[in-house]
Amino acid sequence: CDPSDVFVPLVGVRKALCVRILNSFLDNKNRTAFTIWAYDIEAGVEWYAPARYYADFRDLRSELIRLDKSISEIPFPSMGWAGFAGMTSASDSASTKETRRSQLEYFLRRVFSGVYRGRLHPYLAEVAVHLQTFVGCDTVLSDDNDISLTLNNQVAISEATYCTRTPDASSEQERNARLHLKRSIQRCVYRLFLLPSVENLLSQFIDAAKKKVVSETTANSKKNQSNHLKVDKDKATDDVEKIREFIDSMQELILEGCEDDLISISQRRDFAALKDDCDNTKRDELFREAVREQVEIEVYVPLRSTISKHLVYAWLNDDVEMKHKMKALSKKPQSFFRIHPEHRSPSEWKSVSTILKEGVGRSTLPCVKLRAIVDAAKEITKLDSEERSYVPEESFFDGKVVTKTKALGADDFLPIFIFCFVRADIERPSALCALLQTMCDPALLNGETGYYLASFYAA
Repeated sequence: CDPSDVFVPLVGVRKALCVRILNSFLDNKNRTAFTIWAYDIEAGVEWYAPARYYADFRDLRSELIRLDKSISEIPFPSMGWAGFAGMTSASDSASTKETRRSQLEYFLRRVFSGVYRGRLHPYLAEVAVHLQTFVGCDTVLSDDNDISLTLNNQVAISEATYCTRTPDASSEQERNARLHLKRSIQRCVYRLFLLPSVENLLSQFIDAAKKKVVSETTANSKKNQSNHLKVDKDKATDDVEKIREFIDSMQELILEGCEDDLISISQRRDFAALKDDCDNTKRDELFREAVREQVEIEVYVPLRSTISKHLVYAWLNDDVEMKHKMKALSKKPQSFFRIHPEHRSPSEWKSVSTILKEGVGRSTLPCVKLRAIVDAAKEITKLDSEERSYVPEESFFDGKVVTKTKALGADDFLPIFIFCFVRADIERPSALCALLQTMCDPALLNGETGYYLASFYAA
């Protein structure tokens, strides 16, 4: 049989599923479980997979090897007789648990990227079904042949869930072209991170960053005699800045080194509806947004728990104080925040609070949180325009009716934003502000992102 005649079905195979095992924890039966974070680039959706145990990984590996023998060559951790018998591993040291987590993550990421790394084989789609079920997702083929992602009892976190405004019909085609181009670029960057040289560089940086923060945390805990670990704010910010600088460097390296490839992708007929200006500013901004997002997925996500813990301890007292203030303000009416009567919302700015709560509070990536802040600010202007507009007393038969809107000034905006911020009830806002100010792409600080980030900080 000629190998070229072998048909390999790829329908239903997710082409770019990013997975990370963020941490391990003990369940109520004293068993070690693993927290798996997943992001599907094609759908633009992130979620947390069902809690998995070592036995689940072992069973998954056995099923995959039955379909593809080459998977047996991927390193896999052993737990000896304890793992075979299903015994608990609560007595394992922290370093042992971290090593096992890292090895399981390596295995999982290797098999998920098999469509690019390994040899295509007839059972690839069946392997994909096992993997996708393992992280709690399925692919559904609709009547119009559109392939979409569905989650099995998992909660999806996506910009589409909180930015619900329907664009104008004239811009729908361009919006879709922009979205598909962004995801195509992300898939391109995703494949770059599969290169052995890039993969090794990233692995070394992540390990070094974790060890540095852990060593500093251990040193601080020895010095501190209280129940709460104290971390210096400046030191915490410096550590996060070093991580951001690495992300910045990777981003610029990809944008410069792969510029021709990115332009070539954008020139495909699939993206012909995307309108650009004469100096390609919109196109370049889209390139930057897509590359930044994927680099944060690859670099920030595996360091997220390390970074968050560092910042949470550093801003612990500030957030405790902020929590009491927000609780006291949560039931206050709009008038208490000195929102001008003409700009008080009948809906109490619910759509804005939802964007802040979902987009800023629940999403993982700093760049997505920053976009949510901008979206929330723009939603204030749109909602105010809709709710404040009025129709003149003239009849429609008297001529063209012009809808008038009282402009929303900068002095009117901040009280509204503070009201929405309080209603969003975001956890640990002080640590979050420190994260976003430090992790923001420097190129965006002088634009609308920087302006609205300053408003978020002021709120």
